[in-house]
Amino acid sequence: MRPRSTAAVVVLCAGLSVPLAGTAGAADLDCEDFATQAQAQAVLVADPDDPNRLDADDDGRACDDHVYVAAAVSATASPSPAGSQVATRPAGAVAAGDGSTAPDEGSSLPYVLGGLAFAGAGAAAVAARRSSRTSA
Repeated sequence: MRPRSTAAVVVLCAGLSVPLAGTAGAADLDCEDFATQAQAQAVLVADPDDPNRLDADDDGRACDDHVYVAAAVSATASPSPAGSQVATRPAGAVAAGDGSTAPDEGSSLPYVLGGLAFAGAGAAAVAARRSSRTSA
C-alpha cells in the first residue's frame, strides 16, 4: 500500500508543477519599439495575425499614426569622461539599460514552485520508504 501512496504523491506533485512552468513570454512589441514605420510594417507582414496590435485600425499599415524621431539627427556630442571610449552619444538610440529593471520578463515563481513540488515529492517518497522499513 505504501509504494502506491508514494507513487500517487509523486505523480500528483509532478502533475501540479507542469501547468506552473508556463511558456516563454513573447516580447510584446509597440510602435515605440521601432525606429521607423518600415520596420514595424516588416513585423506586421511577417505575422499577419498581428499579435502585437501594430495595426490598430486594421488598414494593413502598421503604426501609421505614430510619430517617429527623424533619422537626420544622428548624433549629439556629449562630454566624455576621462578614459571613456565613446565620444558622442547617438540620438534616438535604444537605451540599453543597466540591468536594474527587467520589464516584460516572466516571473521565476512557477519554476520555484515546481522545484518545491519536486522536492516535496522526493521528501514524501523518502519518508514513505523509511516508514515502510520500520513497520515491516
